Amino acid sequence: MAIKGVIFDLDGTLLVHKLKLYEAKREFLNRLREKLQINTEFMLNLPVAYILNDLSEEDRMTAFRILNEVFEPYEINAAEIAELREGVREVIEFLKSHSIKLAIATNNSRKSVELCLKKVMMDTYFDVIVTRDDVIDLKPNGKMILETVKRLGLEVSEVIHIGDTAHDILAAKEAGVRSIAITGGAHDVELLKASKPDYLVNSFKEIPQKIKNLL
Repeated sequence: MAIKGVIFDLDGTLLVHKLKLYEAKREFLNRLREKLQINTEFMLNLPVAYILNDLSEEDRMTAFRILNEVFEPYEINAAEIAELREGVREVIEFLKSHSIKLAIATNNSRKSVELCLKKVMMDTYFDVIVTRDDVIDLKPNGKMILETVKRLGLEVSEVIHIGDTAHDILAAKEAGVRSIAITGGAHDVELLKASKPDYLVNSFKEIPQKIKNLL
């Protein structure tokens, strides 16, 4: 079925990756152990979503509050120096010219996303933005992608997701949405390939042709 909507990840995809993710995650894990008296040694490269999934419902809600408290300052700092990846604006303009709906699905907070988009002058381009303020099940869980598709008013078969990490690709797969992995972000090429995206590109310049083939 023809593509009618494109969902983008934010950090590392639309934006040059500047979020100090490991520092934020280390602080989050330390706070989590202190607050919940958890002895489990979580690995820093494990997605936060997996850490949350291993907790009881009550502890999960507490952990989510800690997540917001810890991560948002890091996200705000990254937003203040946000920079578009090369070719992003041209691709967005191309998609808009073809009446394709645009969305962002990100594990970041809404406040930081809005600040990022204003910083790079892209705050009027997106029809839908879904953040962790909207969905507690973060990527690589597919629920965030499904919620974004729903808000776009489209079917999963009419949407493609573009991201720079294996977590993005896995979330798209779980949601039944086609995916484009773009290199140059948080995950290296081999990790992206291992997640088996539908398409793999090295720059935004390659995306218009991929979309044209799906229109």
